[in-house]
Amino acid sequence: MIEIGKKYRLKKISDWFDNDSNEYRVVGFCKNGIVVCLAPDGDSYIFKKDFLIDPDKPDEIYADIKITKG
Repeated sequence: MIEIGKKYRLKKISDWFDNDSNEYRVVGFCKNGIVVCLAPDGDSYIFKKDFLIDPDKPDEIYADIKITKG
């Protein structure tokens, strides 16, 4: 379960070489499964909750999106 105040890493994107290894602290929840996070440098970001690695599901490390080159 994703909780306010805790830190989470982003899931990896399959076939993407530049995966983010930062830990983001969740500071709030919005509608439609959106979370507001703070990066280690203090910048704010919003992500879909599904893009954070849930400690209850540690084996689910890949996001459900695919990036293709045109």
